[in-house]
Amino acid sequence: MTRRLGRPLAVLAIAASGCSGPAAEDPGPRRLPDDPSRPYVVTAIDYHFHDAHPSRLLSPDRELVISNQGSNVHNVTFEGTTFVQDIQPGERLSLGPIGDLLDEPGRHTFACKYHLDRGMRGVLLVDGS
Repeated sequence: MTRRLGRPLAVLAIAASGCSGPAAEDPGPRRLPDDPSRPYVVTAIDYHFHDAHPSRLLSPDRELVISNQGSNVHNVTFEGTTFVQDIQPGERLSLGPIGDLLDEPGRHTFACKYHLDRGMRGVLLVDGS
């Protein structure tokens, strides 16, 4: 007995062709909508500060949280300040309102002092208006 597959294969071929080409290209990572009433969270993971290359433009009264989702101890050291703090794996560190730590608007660089050789740096953009 012979099975006839012509029609289902044609439908399958059309469906598969819709998965390639320009319309199906990966648009890259999506950022979730920002909610200024909630803390801005920077995640330390795999020798990288996620959401800080640079950050969104942040209000000085916005709470900043650093979350270590990796398996290594990381550090947050803000250039031009005396702020230096280690963050253990799984720990979340609230730094309070950004303006309390960074008293001027603009670009503020921070780094993990343990992983500078791996380029673990970030930038916060603080609004001046």
